[in-house]
Amino acid sequence: MIPDNIIFVKHGTKYNYKHVNRLASQLVEYYPNANFYCYTDDPRGVAIQTIPMFKKPTLKVWWNKLAMFSKDFPVEGKCLFFDLDMDIKADPSSFIKWNGLTLIDSYWKRDLYMAPHAYDVLINSSIITWTAGEQNHIWEHFLSGKDYFMRKYVGIDRFLVHEKMQFNIFEHGIVNSVANENVDNAPIDMYNGIDYEL
Repeated sequence: MIPDNIIFVKHGTKYNYKHVNRLASQLVEYYPNANFYCYTDDPRGVAIQTIPMFKKPTLKVWWNKLAMFSKDFPVEGKCLFFDLDMDIKADPSSFIKWNGLTLIDSYWKRDLYMAPHAYDVLINSSIITWTAGEQNHIWEHFLSGKDYFMRKYVGIDRFLVHEKMQFNIFEHGIVNSVANENVDNAPIDMYNGIDYEL
């Protein structure tokens, strides 16, 4: 299946417009008919369509990703999100599916100790698929206690799992986590937030 929308989120200064433009240029080869959007607080230099970040609530870093599930987020159809610390090596289409909310399985954590007090989880939201309008409840639930959730959880992955949002995971092999055990022939290298050369 082909996405209607490919979406990136750029907030703050860790990643810049060059990261957005590079990722978009890699993906347009495989999805030439998709609408490309960057949800951002700073559209300068971004070569694709931009969506300004909501003025309220004011959120920090990764929490802005949840706004994609708002009924006010201006897209329709099948959505495909990528974090900006990705390098597309080959066509990922055989792994991409729309089956409710779908995320990455954190295979690199399988042998790690999961500390209950840290609410750690075995999913990763660096790639997400969903259909616009079908996940609005996630944003609404977040708004119902956003200050509490942002103190309780280090990131949206923990929020999604421990607040019991329904989700599916992509088939193993969609990503290679560069900082961990390699996955041969994965179409996407993912840097898990570590610095990398463009």
